[in-house]
Amino acid sequence: MSDTRVVLVDECPDALVDALGRRGFTTETCADRGDVFSSLDAGVGGVVVRGALDAEFASGVRDRVGVVPVFFLTESPPESAHDGGAIAISDPETPEAVASVAARVERAIEFTQWASAGRNSDSLYRTVVEQSHDAIFVAQDGEFRFWNRRLTELTGLRDGELTERSVSSIVHPDDRERAAAIATTRRQGVDAPASYEIRLVDADGAARECSTNVREIDYHGSDAVLVSMRDVTEQRATEAQFRGLVELARDLVTLVGTDGRIKYQSPSVTEVLGFDEDELVGEHVADLIHPDDWDRVKAVFERALQTGADGTDPVRYRQRNAEGSWTWLESVGCNQADTSVDGFVVTSRNVTEQRSYEQRLKRYETIVERIGQGAYVLDEAGVVQFINEAALSRTTIPMSTFVGRHISALRDAGYLAADQYERAQSALDAVLGGESERERFEIELSFPEKNYVAEFTVSPIVDDGGEVAGAVGISTDVTERKRYEQRLNALHASTRRLTGATSREEVAEIVREAATEVLDYAISGVLLYDESQDALVPTAFTDEAWDVFGDVPPIPRGAGLTWEVFERGEHNLYRDVDSNPRRFVLDAGVKEELIVPIPDHGVFFVASVGDDSLADQRIALAKVLAANTRAVLHRVEREQLLRRRERELASQNEQLESFASVVSHDLKNPLNAAMGYLDLAREQYDGDELDRVADAHERMAGIVEDMLALARNGQTVEEAERLSLGGVAEAAWTTAASDAPEATLVTDGEIPVDAHRGRLRQLLENLFSNAIRHGGDDVTVRVGPLDDRAGFYVEDDGPGIPPDDRPRMFEAGYTTSSEGTGFGLSVVMSVVNAHGWSVWFVESDDGGARFEITTESDH
Repeated sequence: MSDTRVVLVDECPDALVDALGRRGFTTETCADRGDVFSSLDAGVGGVVVRGALDAEFASGVRDRVGVVPVFFLTESPPESAHDGGAIAISDPETPEAVASVAARVERAIEFTQWASAGRNSDSLYRTVVEQSHDAIFVAQDGEFRFWNRRLTELTGLRDGELTERSVSSIVHPDDRERAAAIATTRRQGVDAPASYEIRLVDADGAARECSTNVREIDYHGSDAVLVSMRDVTEQRATEAQFRGLVELARDLVTLVGTDGRIKYQSPSVTEVLGFDEDELVGEHVADLIHPDDWDRVKAVFERALQTGADGTDPVRYRQRNAEGSWTWLESVGCNQADTSVDGFVVTSRNVTEQRSYEQRLKRYETIVERIGQGAYVLDEAGVVQFINEAALSRTTIPMSTFVGRHISALRDAGYLAADQYERAQSALDAVLGGESERERFEIELSFPEKNYVAEFTVSPIVDDGGEVAGAVGISTDVTERKRYEQRLNALHASTRRLTGATSREEVAEIVREAATEVLDYAISGVLLYDESQDALVPTAFTDEAWDVFGDVPPIPRGAGLTWEVFERGEHNLYRDVDSNPRRFVLDAGVKEELIVPIPDHGVFFVASVGDDSLADQRIALAKVLAANTRAVLHRVEREQLLRRRERELASQNEQLESFASVVSHDLKNPLNAAMGYLDLAREQYDGDELDRVADAHERMAGIVEDMLALARNGQTVEEAERLSLGGVAEAAWTTAASDAPEATLVTDGEIPVDAHRGRLRQLLENLFSNAIRHGGDDVTVRVGPLDDRAGFYVEDDGPGIPPDDRPRMFEAGYTTSSEGTGFGLSVVMSVVNAHGWSVWFVESDDGGARFEITTESDH
């Protein structure tokens, strides 16, 4: 090829220049691509450019000198190796790579020159070199003379490797003999197949099935063959797969001619219908399909023929089986009437069991739809397969949003918070993992329409082999129940707060808060009755209530809806409040108001500016709140009364202490001095007058002692102890009856009593002394428990107390005896009051005095 020049552009490697020279080419170098065109003439066989592929440059070269290969040495050749006559190859960096590029340039120029000699040189070149998707090579004497890039891709061999390999070396060992026989037959001039299939072995040792076309050619004056090979490995695998599917599939494949007669049945006809594979060939399908179903099937296929549709929708019908009974089939037809098939390819499957199952399932679905609870079916991966209408009725989101998706889609869409999803997924994992037979949990769902709480029960679905194949869930909307529980908890919390309230105003504030929390109304308030104003006074309102009603004055008796409820003592739910003529505040804009009485104390209310009807359960809770409030207000008033009484008693005690101090110091000391002077007077004079003075002194001393006892015993008892009444009575009797040895004390049984020991003894001493004074030295006194209430009695068999004297007998200083001071029974009364007891006087069975003391303290 010494007459052929190769032009090299843009500093091509020197090694490549030398390699091309060794192959007989004359080389010419150009520093710039623009200089190339002045060098182009008929002697140029190819151009090598170093740099990015430039299709426009290649076209310019071809326009100047015709079909010549233009090579571009690039770092990263594009996937399309040829573009407009441009051939992209890797820039060689090693001696071996340089030699390979030089060989490739030689082959391309050689092939181009040979192709140029033909009638359609340009077309042949483009087809073989640039655009072919087939592997194409020229072979002479069993060696490769030319090949395109697709062959290197198919075999995985580099250009240099193909140069050193024989054609037979890439043929599969099992196919070499057949390929050689075909080649020999062709060389002998005997007809040999121009096209056949053969396997190649690539560089990795993998076999690739190829469809091969061989043509004898004269290549540069010598016999050669032009071989075109197309990789059909995947195609044959696909064909084999489909062939296997037809032969082995359980579905029945039938070829029905346009005349309605069966042309082919797949082997599965034996399993599906019980016939041998060829037994039904030639039969007309109308003779096999149930008469009641034939018209429907016929219409489907006729419509496909008329419209030319490729396929049909599934159709179910009954077909006669080998036993003479009917089998339900579901078929899909593929219209191949305009192809060589000349008919329909019908794929059918036995749906007899499925149809029975579907009928049962339909009955089950009817039941599921009517249970009123949400029902869900999930597969073993947690993907939703079914949701009933009851579950979907809670939202306008379509079923397609849920079915076929994992339950995590609820979380991803924002309907289920992360913690709620974790709770559901954990329960589902336990069921699907076989760890639990039933899981029950609650989750909160947030849909556009509203949020609600659902209680789920999830159980496993077990297949025939005992394995968990999915799960079924039943949901119940417990939103109202949970809300009721929350309201009930709020009611309990308010009740606990109420127990600590100490004033009416504090109670009102707690009730106002509870009315909002328990009844879910922002507008609420409490009005308490004020006796001094004879009005219901606004005591605690929410900010929203003040905004709506404004500054509400005390509501006088008989005015407005609140007095209507308060006086009647029954709650009332008023509708259309803004149009009610009895409303107290006009133009407030309130639509609905629930007013609940707090008997004896006032009312509380909740109101709404919209039509938000209260449920019965909230009204029931409102009535409970009212009852609790009434009890607390009673307690608060009692405690306030008790505190006032305690303050009064404390004041009284202070007065008694002051009085005792006066008696003890201002009266007792002068009396002692008088008694001392009386003793001095007796030394100088002895007469009856001094005895009468002495008697007067003793009487005065007795009065002083009784007054001190009255003052001290009248103070409230702060601490009491459990005492035996009999034991205290014995001690008191020792003192009271010291001068009456004939008197008798009788105690009936053991009587426990909580009391101050000293004051209880003082009470008994005074009662015993009073009995001896009026009943004589031989009087009998009896002490025992009361029969009908807690307490004790002290009675005697003396003359008793005259009816006229009984109303004043407990008055201080009142006495019917010349020897008494009149303070004895007053001291008894003061001790009783100090303990919070009560004392009653009745006649004894013997006509004497009987004092009954009840010990149920009101302290």
